[in-house]
This record gives sequence, structure tokens and C-alpha cells, in this order.
Amino acid sequence: MSKLSSIRIGLRDRFERFYTDDLVRLSRKRRAKQIFPLKAPYALALTPAQRDEISAYWRPYRNIDKEMHWFAFYNAFCDDKSQLKHYIPDGVYFTDMDFPFTHPRRSDDLDDKNMYDLYFHDVPMPETVIRIMNGVMLDKDYQLITQDQAVALCEQCGRVVCKEARLSMGGYGVSFVDFSKTSAEDFKHWLEKNRNRYFNVQRVIQQHESISRIHPSSVNTIRVMSLVFEGQVHILSSIIRMGQGDAVVDNASKGGMMSGVTSDGWLKEYAFDQYGKRWSQHPQGTVFKDTRIVGVDRCHDLVRRLAGRMCTTTRLMSWDFAIDPAGEPILIEVNLTYSGVVIHQLCNGPIFGDMTDRMLSYIYHHK
Repeated sequence: MSKLSSIRIGLRDRFERFYTDDLVRLSRKRRAKQIFPLKAPYALALTPAQRDEISAYWRPYRNIDKEMHWFAFYNAFCDDKSQLKHYIPDGVYFTDMDFPFTHPRRSDDLDDKNMYDLYFHDVPMPETVIRIMNGVMLDKDYQLITQDQAVALCEQCGRVVCKEARLSMGGYGVSFVDFSKTSAEDFKHWLEKNRNRYFNVQRVIQQHESISRIHPSSVNTIRVMSLVFEGQVHILSSIIRMGQGDAVVDNASKGGMMSGVTSDGWLKEYAFDQYGKRWSQHPQGTVFKDTRIVGVDRCHDLVRRLAGRMCTTTRLMSWDFAIDPAGEPILIEVNLTYSGVVIHQLCNGPIFGDMTDRMLSYIYHHK
């Protein structure tokens, strides 16, 4: 390769990094600053000794002084104060932690629920009825269909769920259609309105009784955060997400609550919403510490089997599973980037746990 070609490649790579990594870092840093005031009421002021301990711990890696408000937030929930310095502030996680393990542009390209049947063809998932892909309508086998055929296929199911297929988060872009209440003509209008977007329309799934009894009107999912590091798939944290009230989704941004869950299915003593409000009992009556759900260990096994498939794009992933009536996991989606850690750390403590020292050394000192 000539010197001129090397220079061109170097400039191209730097240009791509600027328009992906650098701009995304800036956007994420701004977002972390914007969302913190929502959580501030639950903060517990740090003592001078705590501030000194946190600063000293982080000093070999970066200046952490501007992130002290996050440690004050976690201080209100952290029982073991010796672990407080190990919590990862949002501004640090999104700008420093996610990037060494994730390629943002590739993640955006791969983040498409319409392609899951190709990525995870050997994994139980909700059954796709139709796909809407940028002006094209396909059936579950990726065969072209007309709009009238799409309406007929969905109507035959009785009830379907329509999900934004690309770059969706927080439960937005999810809607349920019950054809006993919605006419075929109304659904046809919805298809026409959204035909140039990306949607995956699925049959509605049934969930295991141990999970549905917590909140029957929503599919309550298990989120597993994993990291491929040092030749292993590490399970960093597992939580169960639960709807409340008349919600049909379990997302925190839609009013849901989350509780930590052990590998053998026991829920932690408390559940939290995204702002840090804490419950020991679900509004519908379930006492969290007395509740055990099935299938968590099987979710972990599935994550360990599947994580390697995404490694060209990301090694840091969040997986969402439902549990079917037989106790087996159903893969709902995998978040390839920009998956938050606040609720994980509220429910289960520092996201990297006893790996925190190794992770910080790798992220800040690894070349």
C-alpha cells in the first residue's frame, strides 16, 4: 500500500469516527445532563469523606468531580457505602464505557427487529405476521405481499402488536390492535400511514403465570445485561420490568417499575421506577421479596449462547425476554447500544460489580 493510500484511509477513518463516535459522545453527554434533574430529588448529599474517597478512586482514570451529583443520587439507595465509588455515572457510561465495546454506526444498521428471524433463526421469538420495511410489505417469510394481504393476515390473528422495528426505545412506537374493536379498514389506514417506516407486526404472546400474576395486562420482561470480555460472556445484571395500572407495556419511560432478580428467580426486596421511587409491593399486590419467577437461569444460558453473534458490532448488550407458559424464554429484543444502566444500578448495585477495577483499567489504559 502506498503512503498516499495510507493517508487517505487514515483521513477516511477519522472522518467516520467524527461523524459517528465523536458526535454521538457529545449527544450522549448532553442527554445525561438533561435527565439528571428528574432524579435529583432522591439524592443524598455526600459527606466530605465520601467525596474524597470517590475522587481518589477515580483519579487514575479521569476527573470525576463534575459527576458527583450521580454519586449523591446513588448514595440514597446504596446500603454498602464502601461500594459507592464503584457506581458508574450516566455521563461517564454513555461517553466512556459504551464506546470501547460498541460500534455505533454498525449497531444502528443491525438494530432492526425485522431481521431477527435471520439473526436468531434458532431461538424462540414472537411470531411475525407481517413486516413493513421502507415502503415494502413482506410476510413472515420475507415474501412480498400487497396491503390487502397484510390486512388479511393480521385480521386472522385476532390481536397483534405493532412494533417500531428500527432504533426504537422506551416502549415508544408499540401499539396493540384488537380486531374485535378495530375494523380492517382502520388498520388499512394505519398501514398506509406507516408504509414508509419500519414496523414488525407480531402475534401477541402468552406469558408464564408466575410473571403474569404480577401485572396481567402487560408482558413483563426480564432484561439481562451482558458483556463479552476476556474471552467470556459475563452476566452483569438481571432485572424484571413490570407494568402497573392500565399499562400494556413494562418500560420505565411508560410508568413501569423494575426489580433486581437472582439467577434462580427470586426478586429483590424493592422495585424502582426510573426516577428512583421505591416500592416493596406492587400496586396490584405482589410483595417483591416473597416472589419467585421461572426461567431466569434459562435466559442467562441463552444470552451466553447468542452474545457471540453480535460481537462484530458490540460486546455490551441488553437482552429482553418474556417467559412462555412452559417456563421457556422468548427473545423479545436485544439492545446493541445506548442501553441505560441507572435502573440496573438502582436494583443490583454497581453495574460492573467486582470487575469494576479491571473494567476501568481496560477502558482508560488499554491501547
